[in-house]
Amino acid sequence: MELEDLYDKKINKLNKSIRRRVDKIPEGCYIMMSYAIIKNNGKYLLEQATARSNNTLAIPGGHVLAGEDGLTGLRRELKEELNLENITIKHLDTVIYPYNSYIFNIYLIEDEIDINSIYYDSNEVVSINWYSKEEILRKIKDGKVNKGYAYILENYLNKLV
Repeated sequence: MELEDLYDKKINKLNKSIRRRVDKIPEGCYIMMSYAIIKNNGKYLLEQATARSNNTLAIPGGHVLAGEDGLTGLRRELKEELNLENITIKHLDTVIYPYNSYIFNIYLIEDEIDINSIYYDSNEVVSINWYSKEEILRKIKDGKVNKGYAYILENYLNKLV
């Protein structure tokens, strides 16, 4: 069973944790997630999520577990989902997602990545592909991208030149 630390609205870690997907997030508390925008040659890597995530397109990353910081959680998620290691990760921002009790750590990876050589976890990812900014914005408009990922992509793609 995975535990997640709780945070306050100022992104301070509280001395409390909850069981992932079991316990409700207490009022006034937040859990942390870390996501990577992976950019190569003007395109961005998105994952086709499994049925558990409604088969939507997703950004690599996920929940930060108890005892982890944002970067450690992201590195674990990238290893689990895409078997990516030894990559350069740049922190872009940490924000409170305005639609629920999540804190998003947003990171950028610009290392050259050959997706044909990536072994990904088929329990979490159906496929991976590169998309242009225009293709991503169209997928968002068509409802093919989960709301949380859409929030990150809409807010940060235009800032990445």
